[in-house]
Amino acid sequence: METLMAAEVPQQKAGGLARRLARLVRRKRSPAGSGVAYSVASDVYDESLDSSINSLSKLKLSGNMAAAYSFDAFFNNAAEKKKTQTTKCARAQQQQQWQSSSDAHAFVAGLFAGVSAVKASYAQLQLAQHPYDADGIQSADAALVAELGKLSDHKRRYVRDPAGAARDAAAAGPAAMADEQRHLVRTYEITARKLDAELRARDAEARRARGELAEELRAARAMEERVHPGRTLAALDDLHLSGLNATHFLTALRHAVKSVRSFARTMLDEMRLARWNPAAAAAAVHPGPGGCGVLHQPGDAKFALESYVALKMFANFHRRDFGGLQHLGSYDRRSFFEEFAELKSAPVAALLDARMSSRWGALGEFLRDRYLSLVHERMEAAFFGRTAAQAQRAAVKAGAGFFPETAWFTEFAEMARRVWLLHCLFFAFDGEGDAGASIFQARAGDRFSEVYMESVSDDIDDGEDGARMALAPACNRVVGFTVVPGFKVGRSVMQCRVYLSRPARHP
Repeated sequence: METLMAAEVPQQKAGGLARRLARLVRRKRSPAGSGVAYSVASDVYDESLDSSINSLSKLKLSGNMAAAYSFDAFFNNAAEKKKTQTTKCARAQQQQQWQSSSDAHAFVAGLFAGVSAVKASYAQLQLAQHPYDADGIQSADAALVAELGKLSDHKRRYVRDPAGAARDAAAAGPAAMADEQRHLVRTYEITARKLDAELRARDAEARRARGELAEELRAARAMEERVHPGRTLAALDDLHLSGLNATHFLTALRHAVKSVRSFARTMLDEMRLARWNPAAAAAAVHPGPGGCGVLHQPGDAKFALESYVALKMFANFHRRDFGGLQHLGSYDRRSFFEEFAELKSAPVAALLDARMSSRWGALGEFLRDRYLSLVHERMEAAFFGRTAAQAQRAAVKAGAGFFPETAWFTEFAEMARRVWLLHCLFFAFDGEGDAGASIFQARAGDRFSEVYMESVSDDIDDGEDGARMALAPACNRVVGFTVVPGFKVGRSVMQCRVYLSRPARHP
């Protein structure tokens, strides 16, 4: 019995403790639970329970202990630590990627520098082959092999250790990019020298071809003279001052007019290449009534340009000094004839030669004066470009002996030479009485005269206007403008060529 009673006492104490804890929980949940603690079984006040509640309240309300053992704070701290570690890892990985990318760029830059060096060496090798240079070929070949060896080492390092090769390239710094630029500049310089050599070779070939062409032209002229005597100046080879007549002057005139027509055709072709409107240019030369031009159709612009060239070249033809040339002030009849005989067979190349500038001083002055008058600066720039036109015009202004040797100016010089020969022959005639020579031209609006004029528009088909012009009486036809002036030598009249204006419309 004693043993059983001793075992039941602890059970009662445990049950009492449980009841106290249950009352404590209900007390805390109750709105009025902050007052005095009472027992559930009885209304007896329990002081020990009240002291336990106060102790637990103090423990729970302790700020440091709540923060230390709070589950939210624990998990928040763990999340922040994990986030910090993740950020550090991401930054380290990003920095490593940036470093790898920089090394890769440096490696590629070094590769491009090597390729540029190979290209420069190969260009040097090609340059040394034409013309053949044995020492230059050996030197360029050795440089090319050395650069190829460097590229091969570059490749082997990359195959063995790509990251290490990239780091080695990055350690070299920006020198690879500078090397690439240096090799590119060297390649361009070599290419420029090669193109310059090719240009010189082509210029030499062009000069040789021009010489052959000149020989062929001389042979053609000789053949033409044998087949058609009197159509070239070769018919005037044995001419003497005392034997001058109108037939000799007519031969020289045809020769000059043919050259004027050829240069006007060349000018028309250049206008078309420069996308100029020939009809508008013709209207500017001969505006006609109301400034609308006198041409029947756009294809007649060739006559207006021929008129422009001829009237510029024959300006002041009737004056002995040709309009103010200093070298002709002391010329007499025999001096003009001797000038004609000497220049008649001289080639154009001799006129443009600097060594002959003192011999042909008067002709050189005439060339410079008429070119600057005939060819406008805007026209020259449109035909050949501003730079080439300025260089050509500066050479012309420099005077005889410095004339450009272009095809354009050579053709102009040949035309000017023929006009100059005609002028010399013109003043070689006796100026006294009917034996002298004179020049004339028709003015716009003059009635057409079959004695003194030759129409260039008789055979123009211009629809109704052309038919009416062909049927119109000669006395009713009116001059639009003079194409080539006419001449009177002794009693012989050489008609001026005119372009007839559009006949008036009648209702």
